[in-house]
Amino acid sequence: MLINDKIHVEPILELNEVSIKSGNITFLGTVRVKGNVEDGFSIKASGNIEVSGAVGKCVLEADGNIVVNQGIMGRDEGFIKAGKSLWAKFIQNTKVEVEEYVVVQDAIMNSDITSNKKILLLGKNAKIIGGHLFATEEIHAKVIGSSGGGSETVLEVGFDPRAKKRLLELQDAQSAIVRELDNLDLDISTLENMKKVRKSLPREKEENLQKLKKRHDEISIESEQMTEEIQQIQQHLRELKVIGKVSVANTIYSGVKLYIRDVKEDIRVDEKAVTFALENGFVRHNKYEPLSQEDAKRVPDGYSTN
Repeated sequence: MLINDKIHVEPILELNEVSIKSGNITFLGTVRVKGNVEDGFSIKASGNIEVSGAVGKCVLEADGNIVVNQGIMGRDEGFIKAGKSLWAKFIQNTKVEVEEYVVVQDAIMNSDITSNKKILLLGKNAKIIGGHLFATEEIHAKVIGSSGGGSETVLEVGFDPRAKKRLLELQDAQSAIVRELDNLDLDISTLENMKKVRKSLPREKEENLQKLKKRHDEISIESEQMTEEIQQIQQHLRELKVIGKVSVANTIYSGVKLYIRDVKEDIRVDEKAVTFALENGFVRHNKYEPLSQEDAKRVPDGYSTN
């Protein structure tokens, strides 16, 4: 590995497989697996992770790149996290978070994928069917959605995925707080009216009133803090210079939902060879824009995999 024009030798751990024989793996360096990573096991590496076989319902976390020569079948519990990029033959029912690129040959199916750069499907019939995909810059595939409908396919581009997810979490949490505050206001009002009529409350009800008021004050402060963070994230998202686009070389089917920045576009009829981009506040259906040569030939650097 070349760092600051100096050669650094990174420790490498080589395994035939990750299974009950090996147990879970944690390693300061790069991990290479000649076979499969079986269901229920994890690999955590400070370098890269290379798997020549397939990955099942597993957790893979690397500070560097992750390369899976075969597919990833997460069965709704698999989780992949890369500090750089991920390469795989296909990804199915898996949650993925990467800092740079997600590069897939065949298909992404019913998965939750987040990329801070691009999601690229490069194979001749590479398709996205079902799932929720976020990418800051671009999502590119040959086919998006399916003719029979089935699982919902949602693609989002043109923003910081982590900031957007945090925004949604905060908005959901704040909605719950507003509901709780409404209930607290009603309960406090009921007890205070009772106190006004009776001049005083039984000890148990008075203690309950004070607890309700204390809780009201606590979550009011939480709500104010959330509002401040929500406003900061919204400002950050507005100021992003990334445009974002979705390109499909062959067919995008009706039923697919697109979000480019904060503009939603429902695909109502099947379309062919099209690139979707935001122009003057509207999602435009433009002539298909092929991948750049760099993206079309994007491969992991410094790898031993074939």
